[in-house]
Parts: sequence; structure tokens; C-alpha cells
Amino acid sequence: MTPRFKDETGKWYDKLRVLRFDKMRNGQPYWVCKCWCGKELSVRGANLRSGNTTSCGCSRKKPRRGKMVLEVFGHVLVIGKADPKDPKTKWMFFCRWCPKIGEATELKIRNAKAPLCECLRPAYYSWRKMIERCTNKNHAQYKDYGGRGIAVCQRWRHSFSDFVHDMKPRPNGKTLDRYPDPDGNYEPGNCRWATPEEQAAHRRGRECNAEYPE
Repeated sequence: MTPRFKDETGKWYDKLRVLRFDKMRNGQPYWVCKCWCGKELSVRGANLRSGNTTSCGCSRKKPRRGKMVLEVFGHVLVIGKADPKDPKTKWMFFCRWCPKIGEATELKIRNAKAPLCECLRPAYYSWRKMIERCTNKNHAQYKDYGGRGIAVCQRWRHSFSDFVHDMKPRPNGKTLDRYPDPDGNYEPGNCRWATPEEQAAHRRGRECNAEYPE
């Protein structure tokens, strides 16, 4: 009988991305994963889901002071200097979500409040607007959101990283929609990225449960 288990292919577990099924060992499925640093390894599925294995081991290596290589900052992994001969050069980073290689200064990487990679900027815009509608009494649409009791969950309210981890990057042509409960809060399980047509079909009368058009 073929063993049955949940397919983990394509999922991210901290710094590991699951590439494919490897083999069964002692009745447990093992998966071939690729670490942010580029190394591939086989990991037991239970260890991925529990968080016992989060990298190939590179994250335990302490980089020399000021080196930054293999350090993780939010959604990026620093992989090296853009120009090793220039002491003031920018650092190259690998984006978790694209994947894409970008460049930024050390100061910007360490202190960045906004996403460093362009792929997350639409999601960041939606995150900021979501919070404003629910918390800023001077916002034009506050009465339709915060004013009638709609809130942003604590996990998302204080962390864009947690928001994008749950929602993933924003697809082209879609915005944030509270679904399936249009009267519910902004929280995991009650939000999706949806097209204007999908949002219109989900509205009740004149109520708009999605973010306003950009």
C-alpha cells in the first residue's frame, strides 16, 4: 500500500524551501529541501512542521562582526557584497518570495521598515492602508472600518513580516478582501487577495468589505 501523507512541495519552513519528496524512513516521509544559502538536504516532515529543523545549519554559524553574510533580515538573506573591493559598497541579498537578488546598503538592510524587494511593495501598501482604515479616525474610510468595530489582529497589526507570511505577496490585479466574513476582522482565515469582480460578488448591498481602489 502506498503511504499517504500531506504534500509539502513548494512550501517554506523558515529558511528551507521544500523541493520534492525524498523517501520514507521508519514510516516517516522525508523531503529534499533547499536552504537559503543554497545547500540541499533531506529533512523529516515532522521536523519541518514542528520547527525543529529550520535551516541546513548555516543559521547557527555566527558571522564575523560587520560581515553580514548569511544573516537574515526579515524577508531577505544577505549573500555577499556587490563589490568586494569597495568598503562602502552595497550588499547583495536574496529575497525569500521572488526569488530575486537585490542590493542595498547595510544601514538600509538593518533598519528597513519597508520591504527591500519590489515584489512585496504592493502587499506592504495594502498592509499600511488596512491599518490606517481601522485605526486612524481621520482616515476617509474609518467610519466603514474601525468606526464600526472592524479591527486588525495583533499578529498583523504589529508585523508586516507576519502579514506577508500568512497572505503571501500580493498578486497583480488583486487587493485585500475580508472573506468569508465581510463583517469580520482582518486576520488569518478571513482574508484573501481578490480581483474587483470577486470582491463585488461578495459585497452586501452598498457595503464594501475590501480595501478601497488604489
